[in-house]
Amino acid sequence: MINILSNKIRQYIQELRQQSEVQKFSKRFPRVADFIFQRFQTRSFTGLPLTLLLLGCMINLALLSRITEDVVQSEGIVVVDKHFTAFLYDARTGWLSKALYIITQFGSRASTYIVGALVTAMALYRRSYAFILAFWLTMAVVGLSVQYTKKYISRDRPVDVGYYEEPNFSFPSGHATTAIAQYGIVAHLLLQVFRDRWKRRVVLWLMAVLIIAIGFSRIYLGVHFLSDVLAGFLLGGMWLLTGISLIEIISFKYRESS
Repeated sequence: MINILSNKIRQYIQELRQQSEVQKFSKRFPRVADFIFQRFQTRSFTGLPLTLLLLGCMINLALLSRITEDVVQSEGIVVVDKHFTAFLYDARTGWLSKALYIITQFGSRASTYIVGALVTAMALYRRSYAFILAFWLTMAVVGLSVQYTKKYISRDRPVDVGYYEEPNFSFPSGHATTAIAQYGIVAHLLLQVFRDRWKRRVVLWLMAVLIIAIGFSRIYLGVHFLSDVLAGFLLGGMWLLTGISLIEIISFKYRESS
């Protein structure tokens, strides 16, 4: 499927370059035209894959900015937050709270050290050093961006519904940000390890379910609003795409030099 799509894109780019107006532009601005077409070539990561990742980052940033603006200005999403939190609080049960409390720990700072140690060990074994750099750099940026955004927005956590107490501000959810960045990189690493299609699907499904479960646990336990978690996913997703880009660029440069 991916090969077919790549061939279609390559064919479309070739047809586009044959257009008279495009050829005139290429003759007048050869370097600009070559740069643009290189961004859509499918034979290396620095072409179309990197372009799509950067586009994904920009979309994430735009959505994150919109949610942040709505929260700061106390617009409609704040009303949805309060109603959704109240609904989950009324539906809360003891056994599910205990289960989700365990799941939420998979997005904690301690989990980052444990998962990071495992990623580092696996990457060293496979000599995939780019993963080590990308993981720790990505998680460091995740921590800093969450910390400073919390201080800047200074949103209080839900009142009188928390299953347990959290000391800092609410927006965005650090656990949600950590979950999508951390387990997204883990998924990317495991996709390099497993070549069987069914194993790769299992990895993607497991990581996706875990990330969503961590995000939901934050709302269910009453320590975050819905918009906190959505913002965390968007922020973490942006850093995940950046981390994957770093991994692939380093790997591409290494293959070119060897």
